[in-house]
Amino acid sequence: MSLFRNFILSILIFSFSAYAQDESSDKLIEESLLALPEHLRDEASVAYFAEGKRVALREGSNGLTCQPDDPDSPGFAVWCYPKSHAAYTKRWYELAAEGRERAEVDEMITEEIESNKLEWPAIAVNYNLRGPSLDTAVPLTVVYVPFSTGESIGVTEERQFNRPWLMLAGTAFAHIMIPGQ
Repeated sequence: MSLFRNFILSILIFSFSAYAQDESSDKLIEESLLALPEHLRDEASVAYFAEGKRVALREGSNGLTCQPDDPDSPGFAVWCYPKSHAAYTKRWYELAAEGRERAEVDEMITEEIESNKLEWPAIAVNYNLRGPSLDTAVPLTVVYVPFSTGESIGVTEERQFNRPWLMLAGTAFAHIMIPGQ
């Protein structure tokens, strides 16, 4: 009888653990999708990288992938990127998993983009939701315009908190920051 009771107990514990993992995944998916405008959420993928490998929580069909908040990082930050940024994102996490510092990873990726070893789109949009916590997070839309300058596209390079501005002007990672409300 004891063996049977232990067997049933182990099944119940396993079932509860699986349910808790599913519930946790559902929460990560739900929170991740908040970065997107509502009309893009239903068909977006949700995935993250662990040790340089992509881990899918949900596969979608609209070409957008949202990355959940990293519990090891301060505050709350989720972001969604288009299919055209998938190779870049994968490469960034591969290099980071090798233990390289952020600056070195960015430098290596810049070299790979400039030498056409890594695909980089002419323009792409990322959607972000970030702040000290989920409750205080605000949206931020990022429009990548590689190698652009403020002068070439008519956007200030001076940081603005309520208007668009260009960050990393003249680099492969030049992008327009569009703060949300």
